[in-house]
Amino acid sequence: LMASAFVPSTLRAGDLEPEFLQPLLKALALPALAKRLPKSPRVVNLAAMGRQPGQYGGTLRTIIGSQKDIRMMTIYGYARLVGYDEKLNLQPDILESFDVADDRVFTFKIREGHKWSNGSLLTPEDFRYCWEDVWLNDELTQGGLPPTLLVEGKPPRFEIVDPLTVRYSWDAPNPDFLPKLAAASPLSLVLPATYLKQFHKKYQDPFRLAGLMEENRAKKWTLLHIRMSRQY
Repeated sequence: LMASAFVPSTLRAGDLEPEFLQPLLKALALPALAKRLPKSPRVVNLAAMGRQPGQYGGTLRTIIGSQKDIRMMTIYGYARLVGYDEKLNLQPDILESFDVADDRVFTFKIREGHKWSNGSLLTPEDFRYCWEDVWLNDELTQGGLPPTLLVEGKPPRFEIVDPLTVRYSWDAPNPDFLPKLAAASPLSLVLPATYLKQFHKKYQDPFRLAGLMEENRAKKWTLLHIRMSRQY
């Protein structure tokens, strides 16, 4: 649904449009790349890394035999709120920046103008929805919170600081929090609220929700939401 927005510093935005998108761009069915990027995308200096930008095209052959094997596709990309660089240092990726105080207070700033694939903005509401309406929902998270979100048995305090900033804080240090966000199988802190609310009983009309369940052959609303929220 969302990738890190980075641009090789050696190219202009217009140079990055792949040929297969040209029909959509000409039909004005897709905005130009400059309008799809956040205000301050992550800029990667490939020349300083001794690399050159790749080329569009070619053929990729994969061994994917069933729907569950889609998870193997994560090896072809690496986009996280926080990720590792080539020297295994933690750095902001989808996030514009992060600040850590005493390994207890983690403040995340969102890139202004960063969008989901449907064009809706990435906002603190997407973090709040994931925390309050998914992680803290006993029906959706029946096994309880993952260990990374618990310090001395207590969950974090979640705050929306401003329209581009969220904060998670514990009373004691949680040094595993950022590494888990950067892991191969990362901890999920953000979900597309605007899209997923239609599948959540808290926000959807019961009759409409029942129709969506029938349409998608889901026996419970929780199974429907889990299916629709899979980020693979």
